Amino acid sequence: MTDLDYPSSNNSLVRRLISAAIVLPLLICFIWAGTWWLAAIAALAVLWALREFYRLVRAAGAGSYTPVGIAWGVGLIAAAAGGTGWLWILLSGALLTLIVGAVRRSSKTVAVDMLVTTFGALYVGGALSAAVLIRQSDQGFQWLLLAFLITFATDTGAYVAGKTFGSRRMAPSISPGKTWEGAIGGVVAGIGATVSLVTLQDLPLSTWSALWLGAAAAVVSQFGDLMESKLKRLAGVKDSGRLIPGHGGLLDRLDSLVLVFPLVYYAS
Repeated sequence: MTDLDYPSSNNSLVRRLISAAIVLPLLICFIWAGTWWLAAIAALAVLWALREFYRLVRAAGAGSYTPVGIAWGVGLIAAAAGGTGWLWILLSGALLTLIVGAVRRSSKTVAVDMLVTTFGALYVGGALSAAVLIRQSDQGFQWLLLAFLITFATDTGAYVAGKTFGSRRMAPSISPGKTWEGAIGGVVAGIGATVSLVTLQDLPLSTWSALWLGAAAAVVSQFGDLMESKLKRLAGVKDSGRLIPGHGGLLDRLDSLVLVFPLVYYAS
């Protein structure tokens, strides 16, 4: 999500809806087409989103090994598409690459640069590799659709509840538009969407498990949004980029999903 969670302009809202109407059907087509099509679009998304992430980090005053981080993130997608057995080998190789890169660079901030690079690769590449792994599981299309729709329902529920009842700001120094009432509305919407979709799609979860999955996904979805909002505050920018009209950068669209994908993967 963008840093201003609740747009005050009708034009902004219209741009967001038009962009969503174009992007979502294309995304569903890639998910339906199968693992390798999804992996291809995920790799491109990782490449672009990590460029935005490391650019924000630099603006916030920290450093990173951007090429290494991007290669690592894209490699995680390839490993997930090719089989999970290679995932840990790739992680070990990426860590070694980071160490070698740090040793070759004379800097007092080597440890921070390594940490930032590692976090970025796992934060974006690791999350989207979980989406690829979900697609490979039984009923993978349905599980992945569930992850997207939980996040969408949470976002919509938080927007409506925040607009209607919001009065207590949750984190005004990070994201002024967020309220506790909106957050609760997002959790309720996330739970309702999860229980409904699990039933409609005949996914192997009990109602109680679906309830807990919906609650957890709604919470981490909003937490992911706050994390990116904090980074943008530190960087002094409103959006991570200008890729999607009305939505900001790609990272602005992925921030609520990055923690939901791993959660749904373990549930599947």
